[in-house]
Amino acid sequence: MMVVLLGLVACTGAGDGQVGSDAAPAAPVADAVAAVSDAVPEAPQARSPFAGQWEACEGTTSPDECSRYVLLQQGDRICGAWSYFATGDAYTGRVIARATSSTEARRTHICGRPGSETDTECEDGWQTIDKPLRICDGKLGDLARADGSCFADYQAVPLANEVRDALQAEPWVQECLARDPDVAPKGAGS
Repeated sequence: MMVVLLGLVACTGAGDGQVGSDAAPAAPVADAVAAVSDAVPEAPQARSPFAGQWEACEGTTSPDECSRYVLLQQGDRICGAWSYFATGDAYTGRVIARATSSTEARRTHICGRPGSETDTECEDGWQTIDKPLRICDGKLGDLARADGSCFADYQAVPLANEVRDALQAEPWVQECLARDPDVAPKGAGS
């Protein structure tokens, strides 16, 4: 499972023409991770309830087939990676969301392998969306029932330090956590 998680973070890849590629070369990875680590909690906490790793594994035959979110949160900004497995293929990508409360957030931007989540490859920019992220009874949900009530099927699971550190080291994540996604520079929004 660790290989899959590191692959998920790698698929969100640095150096693909996204935010930060026009800037001067980044500081060494250790410095970048340290800078972001100071601002981002290591695990879900009351002030960063969406941060962490979340998995939905019902109906899967292997842990590698679980749907996942790996999210970092700073204030109301949520940035991270998503993945799911369907029709024998893995789909991965990036997500930006904004928390409106300790249990409600809206996904605002997404990119990744085209499938049911997005039609925009990350190297092509971001797709603007308006979809929920909710925490209900300690679980994460990315859908709402027809009556608007929460449907949460993602369980919080331990987030390996190397997975968190790799995601935090991504230039696009550092940019996302530093700026409001609605006013992010070219290549990071809209």
